[in-house]
Amino acid sequence: MSKNKNYEYWSPDRKFGIVIKEWHITKILEECKNSGYRETGGIVVGYYTENLDCAIVTDVSFSPSDSKHGRSWFYRGVNGLQDWLNRLWNRKEYYLGEWHFHPFASAVLSFPDKIQIKKIAKSKSYSCPEPILFIIAGDPKCEWKMHAYVCEKGKSFIELKGNQSDFDSFRI
Repeated sequence: MSKNKNYEYWSPDRKFGIVIKEWHITKILEECKNSGYRETGGIVVGYYTENLDCAIVTDVSFSPSDSKHGRSWFYRGVNGLQDWLNRLWNRKEYYLGEWHFHPFASAVLSFPDKIQIKKIAKSKSYSCPEPILFIIAGDPKCEWKMHAYVCEKGKSFIELKGNQSDFDSFRI
């Protein structure tokens, strides 16, 4: 399987889309596998297409060293992220949103997930009024799901649909 394969997620009206490479999903799954039964997460960076209707993911971060983890909660730290984001900014790659792992659970947005993403959408320091969120859930070694969401104008969430069957033969 090619690590360069693209996976796409789109809103039903095709107003919002995300393209992510298999390599980035593999990186996320490795981090999830290493976290065991604790939640983990990181940030998603990239750029938008000329029409501003699709986010192209160019990289994902690991969980920063100052992050806090629990069985059903996660607080993403910030160690090292600003320097990394500054370097990416010079390459015209920007903060797009977050990714988050729900170990051995559902990939549905939790209430704390919604609060966090709405805060990001409204924060001037993030400069990201419509952040995306990938939630990976289940067992990262074998049976997992990945859902994608966008927080439209900091108010409502739209689930972007991908083809989960694309991942049936996906193994790390």
